[in-house]
Amino acid sequence: MIARSWSISAGRHAPIPVGSRPRLALFALSLAGLGVACNGSGASDQVTPPIDLGMTSKMASFYSDPNLTLYQVQLQVRLPVRRPTASDLSSAGPAPKGTPYPRAPYLLADDESLEVHYTISNLDAQEHAVWLLVDPWNEFVRWQPGISVVSDEQTTPNMGYDLPFVVPAQSRVDGTLTSDDMHEIAIKLASVENVLGSPQAKAAAAADAGVMAQSFDATGLANNIFMPQNRSNGYDPLYTPWIPPVVAGLTGFDLGLRTTEAANVAIEITVAIKDLNGDRFVASGSTDPQIGLPPRTLSPPGARM
Repeated sequence: MIARSWSISAGRHAPIPVGSRPRLALFALSLAGLGVACNGSGASDQVTPPIDLGMTSKMASFYSDPNLTLYQVQLQVRLPVRRPTASDLSSAGPAPKGTPYPRAPYLLADDESLEVHYTISNLDAQEHAVWLLVDPWNEFVRWQPGISVVSDEQTTPNMGYDLPFVVPAQSRVDGTLTSDDMHEIAIKLASVENVLGSPQAKAAAAADAGVMAQSFDATGLANNIFMPQNRSNGYDPLYTPWIPPVVAGLTGFDLGLRTTEAANVAIEITVAIKDLNGDRFVASGSTDPQIGLPPRTLSPPGARM
């Protein structure tokens, strides 16, 4: 079923078989507040308390049609980015040439170092293929990839930063999205913003579906860019031309789990944050205002949410 359902995903990672000792205590579906301080180079360097997300086998499907059924849960992970003042935004100036932004970013990708430590647990007596989903935000947009209906026979989940695993029965997998991974995710989001804001994408969106598919496949480009194996330093001809000279930093992300069958699975993460600029993140315990959700969402053309 997975091979058939993930038709566009043949180029993705095959699910990775992993597992270790059982971990059965991850169904607290609450988002803990951010802000446990740790040793670091700045006062606002910190590690978040554990953030937990779970999926139960009693949940209704997130999406279903004759070709594909998906089960999915997500929650918002807001990073404690300091809210810019009017003076901060004025000082940032206009958008640099070649960027998709309405102004210069307040938070740059080079202003932060992020690491996400995760544990995915399978509480069932059979193995499950589980996708870890990271749909990034910056101060301008929140990525919501959705589903694309390609034809009567093919429905495709569009890409965020999606990592597949096969988690054995009553086992878990531990891992880390490194600072390089998270920096790459910021570049991917900026590049996709460039794709979807380009004159080619706008012209294709104004044409009929047939012309769109033949002239400029913005959805296909976005999916290619977001594939984890495609990196900004790999000189991919479908990725490299869209990388802007200035990249906005990540202000948060939607954390998710996805399966193609009902399952009892969960994830727990912590995020280690280093403020490389020195004043872009709110220190632990501070009541300073934070940047919050981006003002708009960004999705591939025609995506179903």
